[in-house]
Amino acid sequence: MSFTYSTLKQALQDYTQNDEASFVRNMPLFIRLAEERILKAVQLSVFEKNASGTMTASNQFLTCPSDFLASNSLTITNSSNFEYLQFKELEFVQSYNPNSSTTGVPKYYAQFDVDHFLIAPTPDSGYTVNLSYFYRPTSLTQSLFQLTLTSVTGTFTTSDTITGGTSSETATVSEVNSSTLLTTTIPSGDFTVGETITGSSSGATGTLASIGADATESWISENGELTLLYGSLIECYIYMKGEQDVMTMYNSRFAEALARLKNLGEAKEVTDEYLSGSVRKART
Repeated sequence: MSFTYSTLKQALQDYTQNDEASFVRNMPLFIRLAEERILKAVQLSVFEKNASGTMTASNQFLTCPSDFLASNSLTITNSSNFEYLQFKELEFVQSYNPNSSTTGVPKYYAQFDVDHFLIAPTPDSGYTVNLSYFYRPTSLTQSLFQLTLTSVTGTFTTSDTITGGTSSETATVSEVNSSTLLTTTIPSGDFTVGETITGSSSGATGTLASIGADATESWISENGELTLLYGSLIECYIYMKGEQDVMTMYNSRFAEALARLKNLGEAKEVTDEYLSGSVRKART
């Protein structure tokens, strides 16, 4: 069993027996929160990658990749030698190098904020760096639909924001397949067949004839489908202020499914060589 966005959305409605408009509109949020819950609980090697760059001399900050979730290791090239920086708590790094104008060969790094590392000492040169890290994969909620239109006037364009005249739902055009076929992001709610679709930037209009089912799966929805289902149900019941016994049951099932997902290979064994066996934690 695996989930696409559409089948997971339907499963959540079936489990909760809730089709209230605001609940349905918030389903993408529930799913993203569940994905985040999973990714911060277990770091899977399948989501590990490397990025290279260059430090800036006299700049103590290093920018994280845009999809960064957690660090595995950081190295610099110094006189043709690879040197590992030791990951430390932010307070340690700030205390080690209280004066940012003090420069030298970097030895330590810490997570400064969601977008930056703090390096100490402040680099005295533009060292080449390599970051091994866990990344945040594309959410299942960023799957794509195909919309078939009739009676089209004007021309829709890529990145056009389209709006349903009846449903008021919006989506972004990812690809204009033809004058009557659009590939779009998934709206928060549901478009209505028969309504007029209007492009905000193009001004084009068309009547929605049919909505194609999405066929996109994510690694988590395919390999950890129960983890994602129960994680999403937890978020649904938090929103609904559901019964405590049901919440307890879903939390228990989520924990069991998460334990099975960890067996596929995750970061409980992934450590920085210089951290004395301390497991790297995902940022919050």
